[in-house]
Amino acid sequence: MKLTKQFIFKSKILILGAFLAACQSEVASQKNQLWYDEPASEWFEALPLGNGRLGAMVFGGVSEDHLQLNEESLWAGMPENPYPGEVGKHYATFQQLNLDGQYEEAYTYAMEHMAISPTSIRSYEPLGDLFVQFDHKVVPEAYRRFLDIEKGINSTEYTIDDKQFLRESFISSEHDVIVYHFESLDNEKISCRVRFNREKDIAINSLSNNILEIDGQIFDDPVGYDDNKGGSGQGGYHMKFNSHLSFSNHDGKVSIDNSVLIIDGATEFTLVLSAATDYNLEKMNFDRSIDAKEISLRKLKKVQEVPYDQLKSNHIATHSEIFNRVELEIDGAFLDSLTIDERIGRLKEGNEDPGLVSLFFQYGRYLMMSSGMQQAVLPANLQGIWNEDMWAPWESDFHLNINLQMNYWPVEVCNLSESVVPLTNYMEGLVERGRVTAKKYIGSDGWMVHHSTNPFGRVTPSGSTETSQVVNGYSYPLAGAWMSLTIWRHYQFTKDLNYLQEKAYPMIKGASQFILDFLKGNEKGELVTAPSYSPENTYIDPKTGKRQLNTTAATMDIQIIRDVFQACLESEEALGFNQLTPAIQVALTKLPDTKIGSNGTIQEWYKDYEEVELGHRHISHLYGLYPSSQISKETPELFAAAERTIERRLSQGGGQTGWSRAWIVNFYARLRNGDKCLEHLNALIGDQLESNLFDLHPPRIFQIDGNFGGTAGVAEMLIQSHESGKVSLLPALPSSWKNGKVKGLKARRNFEFDFEWKEGKVTYVKISSPSGGEVEMLSGEESLVINLQAGEAKTVEFK
Repeated sequence: MKLTKQFIFKSKILILGAFLAACQSEVASQKNQLWYDEPASEWFEALPLGNGRLGAMVFGGVSEDHLQLNEESLWAGMPENPYPGEVGKHYATFQQLNLDGQYEEAYTYAMEHMAISPTSIRSYEPLGDLFVQFDHKVVPEAYRRFLDIEKGINSTEYTIDDKQFLRESFISSEHDVIVYHFESLDNEKISCRVRFNREKDIAINSLSNNILEIDGQIFDDPVGYDDNKGGSGQGGYHMKFNSHLSFSNHDGKVSIDNSVLIIDGATEFTLVLSAATDYNLEKMNFDRSIDAKEISLRKLKKVQEVPYDQLKSNHIATHSEIFNRVELEIDGAFLDSLTIDERIGRLKEGNEDPGLVSLFFQYGRYLMMSSGMQQAVLPANLQGIWNEDMWAPWESDFHLNINLQMNYWPVEVCNLSESVVPLTNYMEGLVERGRVTAKKYIGSDGWMVHHSTNPFGRVTPSGSTETSQVVNGYSYPLAGAWMSLTIWRHYQFTKDLNYLQEKAYPMIKGASQFILDFLKGNEKGELVTAPSYSPENTYIDPKTGKRQLNTTAATMDIQIIRDVFQACLESEEALGFNQLTPAIQVALTKLPDTKIGSNGTIQEWYKDYEEVELGHRHISHLYGLYPSSQISKETPELFAAAERTIERRLSQGGGQTGWSRAWIVNFYARLRNGDKCLEHLNALIGDQLESNLFDLHPPRIFQIDGNFGGTAGVAEMLIQSHESGKVSLLPALPSSWKNGKVKGLKARRNFEFDFEWKEGKVTYVKISSPSGGEVEMLSGEESLVINLQAGEAKTVEFK
């Protein structure tokens, strides 16, 4: 039965007051809750749960609840890295044509000699759907559902005929299973039917002890639908997967009828669902030596006899320990009694809601905890871990021309450094395969990865068509080098020398070696990239008057190279090596400078070309402002030009995607303009999020990068540590955020900060560091130099 608003009990006072008190549920502080007064009617209203490996979207229906399920490694396809014949010869010609400025000829040549099928990859797929049907005959008098991101628990509370009911669901990191609990608080007995559904590729069996077993294997139909015109890869039987489902902790009668799990006469029960695939990260492939069925069943049986209260309390302890590392409070009107929909509506009308900004910030941390930490083996993908489509937009891939990088912008500063571990492990597999590509393409001993990849380690150019494969793939060989800077940043924040030596430095060194071999001398004696492009923007080639993407030495390329080279220099200095330092020092002197164009903005390409899309979503030439720090107050002309660049983009309709808007927040944070930061945060939250606070790409596609980029933007407004040896507190505070406090933000060189502010001025700071050291702390016009011993904490009060 569809629940509509007209049936919902209208009194929020009752819902939030007497009803909740009577339910005796453990409602945490509402500042960390997303809450609603009706069930989700579609996926974009459902609420996400995750433990890094398993994900669920909970709808909260009364007569029938729905959990849409994911497992992080469940991908269609298989490992494929296609190489054209004589690729080294053809790539050299492609390079030279670009270097000679023959861009149209270069593109035509690549289309003829280098475009190769499959141009693209197959998609991340959902595990399935769980439906829980109750024998409720009437609609509730009162209803409330909420996601407590501090505890990692989704709850639904409702009253029918004065009888109160509670449902709770979470995904246990300890036991690696999905847990769904029902309780009748007035001992009203109910009956329930549970079924599992998936569009294809499964068989459902019943086992002894009333366990449902879902046995699956992805079949990629070689003559079936393909979302990419250039092909997505070989068909056939690929990834194997399994799931198991059973009741536990119940007081009713359990049975199975035609693959439906049934419970009769229960006042309380717990559903447990496990899942596994035969994916092997070390092989970047499915592995038939892995028994997904055995793994899934073992996980289910291990948890079946654990009391629900113990499952729940252990989950909360694990989850909240990570979540509560960081706290943020900004003084303002208390609006937690309003639903998220109502608060977004108020924001659209121009009303301030600093509490909603804080919630959005913490929600980004929650999403990373749930999709990229804990049990995660793979990084958070384009949708984190949550996807309902058999063929997701852009395959829900790992997109390396900003999207995966943006996913990890907030993790260090927001005290979630462990999330870099799965990313690092995954990147090591890409590096191994990228060495083959670098050798085949240019004979380099380094490594290269292009702009789109998957769990099977696609490192060769990928695109939805042959054209996309050439202009977005072949023309952007620095995607992997940019990604390696996320690994480097982990060392900058943690100062973990073992990690540097064993993980970060090998990647940075390999990226640097590739770049040294890839750079070409131009007629001015400069070292430039060829091919190159500025993701994913188009210019007018003055020679032909036509639109073009491939070019030479796009500004972003050179800025990325400077950062990779600097990371390698600092790594070798820290480790006492001198392997690439001499060559890098020479190369740095020959790189082109970042230029200012005739219109006073940062020049996007090597030459001052005419842009086709003045409001393009990518603002790649401002990489040097953020996430890099090459453009700063120390380069005043570039600093001013960067601001003009943003203004020009926005005046032409820029920021139209959620992730692009989030990037703009970070830009303005680096420009020290807090009011502009807040303006674009409000635009992001008010106009570019769904009601469950998922970030959108037009027309209505979920991309999680905007959530993560927005969280990074809030952190960047509060603390910045990119200037050598300095930490700035409140560098971009909006004028309306007069009073507040924050706890647990991290700075480079392994410092942690708690601080408070009043009337826009820092009043109190606690600084600690596991490794110790000296740091200069900046607050407004004040500067303090603090020395800490390893493990020491100091408190400072400002005037």
